Amino acid sequence: MSFSNTLIKVPIIILGCHAILNLFRGSMHFFLPEGGSIAIAGLDIGNGDQRQIIISIFATLGASQIVWSALQIYVLFYAKKMVPLILTLTTILTGMGVIIIYVFKPLPITVPAHNNLYILILLIIATVIAIRNRPTKDYL
Repeated sequence: MSFSNTLIKVPIIILGCHAILNLFRGSMHFFLPEGGSIAIAGLDIGNGDQRQIIISIFATLGASQIVWSALQIYVLFYAKKMVPLILTLTTILTGMGVIIIYVFKPLPITVPAHNNLYILILLIIATVIAIRNRPTKDYL
């Protein structure tokens, strides 16, 4: 197996790993009683209405992560020609999240979402490989 054949598989592997990560994260946000805000992120979410608002936001985020994961899995098994597009959108989404958590609305503490910076780097690499290796005829 040549290096170029191995390189072509990188986007599919990265997208598959991200789909599993999204499914896991989404399930935690959606199904844990406090959405993982306390047990995983260690946030102080307050009491009463404030607490319920944060839990609802986490659950909504989790639901969207589960749906996005389902789309990623579908593309991996049934629509591989869409891998460059889905990786591009995933990279943009992750990049926006990184910008939010580091620049626009930084948190006063470190939470697991800060690791998205490393995930973003992998996604950028996988996206570049996927776009460079896509057959041109499929997109014209």
